[in-house]
Amino acid sequence: MDPLRIGVVGARSMIAERALYGAIAESSHAEVVAVAAASGAVPDHVAHLDVGSYDDLISDERVEAVYIPLPNNLHRRWATAAMQAGKHVLCEKPLGLDATETTEMFQIAADAGVLLAEAWMTPFDPRWSAVIDMVRDGAIGDLQSIQASFTFTIGPDGAANYRWNPEKGGGALADVGVYCLGAVEALWGHHPVNIDTSIEWSAVQEGASGPVDATTASELHWADGRRASIRCSFVEDEQQRLELVGTTGTILLEDNAFTGGAAATDALVQRDGQTTTVSVEPANLYRRMVDAFALAARGVEPWPRSSDNTIAMLALLDEIASRGSE
Repeated sequence: MDPLRIGVVGARSMIAERALYGAIAESSHAEVVAVAAASGAVPDHVAHLDVGSYDDLISDERVEAVYIPLPNNLHRRWATAAMQAGKHVLCEKPLGLDATETTEMFQIAADAGVLLAEAWMTPFDPRWSAVIDMVRDGAIGDLQSIQASFTFTIGPDGAANYRWNPEKGGGALADVGVYCLGAVEALWGHHPVNIDTSIEWSAVQEGASGPVDATTASELHWADGRRASIRCSFVEDEQQRLELVGTTGTILLEDNAFTGGAAATDALVQRDGQTTTVSVEPANLYRRMVDAFALAARGVEPWPRSSDNTIAMLALLDEIASRGSE
């Protein structure tokens, strides 16, 4: 199979620089054939692939698929342009600004006969997946509680970061909520019976129309007593933590619980007063995601996450946010 030819809309983005280019370089299933940036020159190492504007990239006949790491409010615009041009799309999370927009984007993909995939890499982490499988297999009995936190600090040099602007889809919940809710989706689905949300609002940044949630904490409850708690923040110390508590034990992931990496190999399992370590070989999550996208675009394997799950996750994020506004 020839590599899937990918164009990058937003070639200067941090996530493209930190993750995507390296992942594709490692992949035998994909290659970057064109890039474009709307703000300044593209990075030197892909300068030879610069085709000018986003429109030029989307209309380039060499490009079979488009990767979109733009601010959240631009996802629909450029994903739609790419899909209507017959290109498959891998778009950073959250796919749309809300569940309604996301549903409309999937309909456009269906009408165009192309693949639309959300670039959420956590399910491609071998350690995270192993932990989910352990819980499903009863390693800690019946799961009763999920506690997840993804917090970090956007420093003073990030005052112009789009994450501080509500019109650009900013806010901590929109940015990292999907990570905290990933285990909830995988193990319990998207339909708690009650949600309590507390929001700490940011100061209004220059150029923004209002505040965003700097920190969102939410408790989700199910009718049988199960509960999940999540915490997302742009202003707290960095932490990625996932704790799964069952009737016979607990599984704990710290150290990049959601973003993986070379050092993210161990899960702590506590049972009968003893703690054991389960170790998993690490992997490049973005390479695994790119490989899966390329194979799905080629029709070799299905994309592993359904459009229904992506839409339901956005709907749950919408509901969590709305409970904090009541």
